[in-house]
Amino acid sequence: MRPEDVPLLFQELAREFADVTGMSVAATGSLARGDHRTGASGDIVSNLDLVHVVAEDADVPEVRAVVGRKMRRISDTFRIETTSVIARLPAFRQAGHAHYRISMRPEWFCDGLGLGSDAFSCPGHDEDDPRTALAWMMQPVPYYLAKATVLDPTTNLAKARRAAMRLADRFDLAQIRDDLDNLPRALRTLIAERGVTPLESTARYLDAPTHPAIAQLVRDAVFVEGMGLSSADSMVILLPSVPN
Repeated sequence: MRPEDVPLLFQELAREFADVTGMSVAATGSLARGDHRTGASGDIVSNLDLVHVVAEDADVPEVRAVVGRKMRRISDTFRIETTSVIARLPAFRQAGHAHYRISMRPEWFCDGLGLGSDAFSCPGHDEDDPRTALAWMMQPVPYYLAKATVLDPTTNLAKARRAAMRLADRFDLAQIRDDLDNLPRALRTLIAERGVTPLESTARYLDAPTHPAIAQLVRDAVFVEGMGLSSADSMVILLPSVPN
């Protein structure tokens, strides 16, 4: 998919989900932020990331089926890999500082839950404690560091550093900028100095960064924290079909 096709993609998503009830759907990630990656050919190489918010656990199986059908058409039409995550409404509301929340494009493709535009700016239930925001915004750093232990270290280490720089810029953290080559040490120092209670995903990584299963352990914790579901229940990933 070419960069100039992104507005058309969002228009098609709005049409695709226009008649959907029982969920609210928005884009998140690099395409939503407008900082997606392109390859040497000029085509977009970033995934399309969507978040589908549901009210009840019982809604998840039906939503997964609907998302699978609709995103198959989108993936094939635009020749792009799509990653959809399903989030339970209580977790969505609690995770106001989560990376996927602050990366969301401020427009619903459908808003069956009636969350409205306020959902894009609400920082969560804990906005009065900056240490909570710091703990949430720290989360992507160990996530990508853990992911780098099993998949594409170059790309995921670069993502960890970018996440660390976003954290440093947001909170003016010179110690993070100065220690990008040893991010576990930088995070431990930050937690100690600021009195932060880290999220479970961060704590799991920092306790055992070389554990052979650390990538899966951190990933599972991140999904439960942000989506209220395991990664297996939350994620729907589709690749473009191979042409006949």
